[in-house]
Amino acid sequence: MEISKKDILKHYLSSILVYGIVLFLLAICPIFNHDIRNPYFNYITVLGVYYILYIIFAYPLLAKFKPESILNSQSVSIINYFKKLFNKNTPLEERLREIEPQENEKQAFIILFIKAFFGAYCLSLLCNEFLPALDYDFHFLGAIFGQTLQDVQNTGFWNGILQFIDDSADMWLKIMITITTSVYAISYLTDTKFLGSKIKYADTTPLGILSCLACFYPFMLITNQLVPMTQDALIPVDNNVLRIVLYVLVTLVNFISMIAILRLGAKVGNLTNRGIVTGFPYNIVRHPDYSMQMCYVILTVIPVCVNVESILDKFIFAAGGILWLFIYYIRAITEERNLIKDEKYLEYTKKVKHRFIPGVI
Repeated sequence: MEISKKDILKHYLSSILVYGIVLFLLAICPIFNHDIRNPYFNYITVLGVYYILYIIFAYPLLAKFKPESILNSQSVSIINYFKKLFNKNTPLEERLREIEPQENEKQAFIILFIKAFFGAYCLSLLCNEFLPALDYDFHFLGAIFGQTLQDVQNTGFWNGILQFIDDSADMWLKIMITITTSVYAISYLTDTKFLGSKIKYADTTPLGILSCLACFYPFMLITNQLVPMTQDALIPVDNNVLRIVLYVLVTLVNFISMIAILRLGAKVGNLTNRGIVTGFPYNIVRHPDYSMQMCYVILTVIPVCVNVESILDKFIFAAGGILWLFIYYIRAITEERNLIKDEKYLEYTKKVKHRFIPGVI
């Protein structure tokens, strides 16, 4: 079907209105606002600039490339839903029946929420924590590296390396998290077929939505209560050798997780129709990121359980760890429920048979 100028204009104006309302709601959202540290460089200003650039450049780009998705515009679906509800010419009884959104309207609302909420969350992390600290992190690693050279000369090669791991593990984790959060931000804040970030459909079932939300702020506050991190050490273990081994394992699982996310690129936020990726680590298991997140939970929960003295606290931390393992498992299941609608992904599942652990599950 040919895309007319009217279709383009309708999508463009609807998007400006919808995105403008979302931007206003995010700007007054207390969940993110209480974390703002820089009045000039924060998620609101970044989204504001992004919105202005959209207003300026979106229409000429849409007019030039005429993407087919315009004919199924999610912004238009959202506007039409509210027009339908508040149409005075429609009897009240009929409007009440229309409160339940149609499937395309549900999809539009869920996809908008995913991109807006999670995109703002990623930007908030980047602006408040990761990017401002990045220069310090690299300087710190440089200083630690210099100190390591001295330690190697004074105490021997292996002692110097072990001390370097002990001192720098948390910085490596911060840098990897900064990289993955940046990729997620790009994924959520773009919507193009070219980058693979366009979401065709989303899981609108309660289980799919809850399992996804549970891994993000403010729901992650529950995780911090169940599995707290000490202020003076990444992993609260007194034994130096055991702590360093755990540091290496934690860094390794986060590195593999980062590789998995980079493999997906801008498709990482596209949970249900991202297509297939067959390079490492997706040639080993189908959900390497979730698999590594599970390993991270185990590696960090067990030391905490051992470290606390109260039996009740041990039980709480263990139960919390099991809960998060279950959440990641459910996320994989709910995603695959939609992924297998793609015939190519179905073929992929025949070649890579296991979700999390090769030869096991």
